[in-house]
Amino acid sequence: MTSGVWRCPLCHEPLSLVGRSFVCSNRHSFDQAKEGYVNLLPVNRKHSADPGDNKEMLESRRYFLQQGFYAPLAEALAVAIREYFPDSAEALDVLDAGCGEGYYLSQLAQHLGDNTQFIGTDISRAAMRLAAKQYPAMQFAVASSFDLPLADASVDVLVRVFAPASEAEIVRVLKPGGLYLWAYPAAQHLFELRRLIYDDPKPHTVEDLPPIVGMRECTPLQVRYAVSLPDQASVAALLKMTPYYWSASAEKQAHCQRLQTLDLTVDFAVSVMKKVS
Repeated sequence: MTSGVWRCPLCHEPLSLVGRSFVCSNRHSFDQAKEGYVNLLPVNRKHSADPGDNKEMLESRRYFLQQGFYAPLAEALAVAIREYFPDSAEALDVLDAGCGEGYYLSQLAQHLGDNTQFIGTDISRAAMRLAAKQYPAMQFAVASSFDLPLADASVDVLVRVFAPASEAEIVRVLKPGGLYLWAYPAAQHLFELRRLIYDDPKPHTVEDLPPIVGMRECTPLQVRYAVSLPDQASVAALLKMTPYYWSASAEKQAHCQRLQTLDLTVDFAVSVMKKVS
């Protein structure tokens, strides 16, 4: 896959990069932003004027993630990919659907090397602007995970960290034998922070979902460890990047943001599936 990684969101024909525009055979054209990403989210498919995470949330997330607090999750994803695709000389196409500012793709790049093409989509234009500017060798597009602008059977690995997505779209874009990794909060994830926000906090629950047609479940992963946030800025950044920020009263927000340190349980579950050949 070269510049033809994307397909047209209007007619589903392949897009080619011509100058600074992505163009399909039906002459639909999408300009490449100066940062390098392309906006493939049609206006009539937006649920708001500027959907997705805003710049403040994304910058908080980038500050928090780049300190390595969630690096064990990124490493676990990379190890799983290499386990299922052990030949480091094999060319792979890896998609992060709902990639935010690109942290997990950047970490996977460090582990998986030069023969992998990294592709990121997110509904937030601010996220794609940050990601494309920071990681110019990767391909990024503003797009919905419920209507991915990629061809059928075009990616080897699809990674999804927290983000909502369409199972049908995941199956569609994966190649036969392709790998799907879905990371989500397990029971004790950030429970200490939840106790500061809610009067009666409950562990995370993830309902048992029916099997995905066309996918075979493999052994899931659990990534669980303790971490200590060392300063006020890290605590404030974590709060702002989570949904808890909007759940907290002004008083509890202020209390959390005054904390100088915070000891936390990080607890991720990762579903691992392969597309049936």
